[in-house]
Amino acid sequence: MDSSITQLLNLSGKTAVVTGAATGIGEGIARTLAGAGARVIVADIDADGAQRVAGDLDGEWVDLDVTDPDACERILGSIGDRIDILVNNAGSYHEAGSILDQSVESWRRSIELNLASLFNCSKPVAARMVEQGDGGAMVNIASVDGLLPCLGTGYDSAKAGAIHFSKSLAVDLAPHGIRVNAVSPGVVPVPTLDKMHAGELDPLWPLEPSLSGLMGPLMKQRSSNVPIGRKGTPDDIGRAVLFLVSDLSSYVTGQNLAVDGGWTLV
Repeated sequence: MDSSITQLLNLSGKTAVVTGAATGIGEGIARTLAGAGARVIVADIDADGAQRVAGDLDGEWVDLDVTDPDACERILGSIGDRIDILVNNAGSYHEAGSILDQSVESWRRSIELNLASLFNCSKPVAARMVEQGDGGAMVNIASVDGLLPCLGTGYDSAKAGAIHFSKSLAVDLAPHGIRVNAVSPGVVPVPTLDKMHAGELDPLWPLEPSLSGLMGPLMKQRSSNVPIGRKGTPDDIGRAVLFLVSDLSSYVTGQNLAVDGGWTLV
């Protein structure tokens, strides 16, 4: 094998911040980047999970509420000697369901956590990358729900916004050599969903929801008919992120990569 090809995936000497990396997709991303040689900073409000993942990876962890712009500025503006990679993964689909059931507060929570948080985290990191003077890479974890309606107007709109935010930020930061892309996962079972199905967490929508086309028969059929024949894994998403933050994609910016097994095709 040509060693120059494998070297393109080598993240040794780089520091990556991954938000929401205490579990699920974020944990998969953190482990993949660490496996490629990066020093990973796990940023999450789940202190126990963040410590566990950071300990496994010989990395670092920080308690970060991504909906708090002041905390993001304070923590991301100073943590570590430098930041080369930012993965904005933190998010939640717990504000799901019909607009007939959703409160204004629920809508706002979804936008704050799934969209506004991208600005909160990207701004201080962008400033550091510009000051460092040697570029950088950011990846925002959006969702196929930002491409096709599925869970609810709050979540779906926020994820669509995440895709366009990535495109706008890519143009904004291009003169500084900073690349920005998005990844849209498809059906990926995560511990949060497992706990919900087991009754350990509240369901995503009311037990007796209003009649809605969202989360109905069409959505269930689509989710059970992934063309590639299986559901995704956190590792699948981690590998896509690795491609986008590595030198393999040095001429790629402002793109949204759907990692969905063909979910958006049917």
